[in-house]
Amino acid sequence: MRGISTEWLKGLPKDEQEEFEKSLRHSTAVLSRLVQLLDEQTNSLDRIENSIEVYDSPSWAYKQAHINGERSRLTKIRQLFNFLDS
Repeated sequence: MRGISTEWLKGLPKDEQEEFEKSLRHSTAVLSRLVQLLDEQTNSLDRIENSIEVYDSPSWAYKQAHINGERSRLTKIRQLFNFLDS
């Protein structure tokens, strides 16, 4: 089983960390669904980005920067759940 990201435990008192990790590992139904939603949103961004119509707008570079920012945030959030992939 993979270890959880230290981000989950950051700021928690030492005596609460183990209990929180247990709770996190036992919430797999909800967390797995959240991972599916994050993956769907990332795939949606890919479809938008790969559309030729994206270049029809004179502000496409700003839209692309926005998409890049969204993808970056989704990726960082998704990485918090890598422990589910084992």
